[in-house]
Amino acid sequence: MDHEHHDHHEGEPHAPEAAAIDPAAVIEQVRELLFGDQRRATEAAIKGLEDRFAALTATVEARLADLDRRLHESHAEADQAREGHVQAIGSALSDIGERLKGLVAKQQG
Repeated sequence: MDHEHHDHHEGEPHAPEAAAIDPAAVIEQVRELLFGDQRRATEAAIKGLEDRFAALTATVEARLADLDRRLHESHAEADQAREGHVQAIGSALSDIGERLKGLVAKQQG
């Protein structure tokens, strides 16, 4: 048997952990270097817009609540005014009725 060629190298140290490099991690590092600042700036801008939108939403909700309160107040005032007008009309009709009775009594008497 011929033993001149040995495919495995006994006693030689293994290659440094170069074979253990994760290509996905390298790609992620490159991505971070190329686009990290832009991504962070975009995220900050989106956060700023979200904050402004939340503030605007709160303002609109507060204004709608105020308008709703005013509408209910106006409705209550209108109900009170209508009730007062109905009472005034009733009193005026009653007064007219009493005057008519008085005129009829004068003509009969």
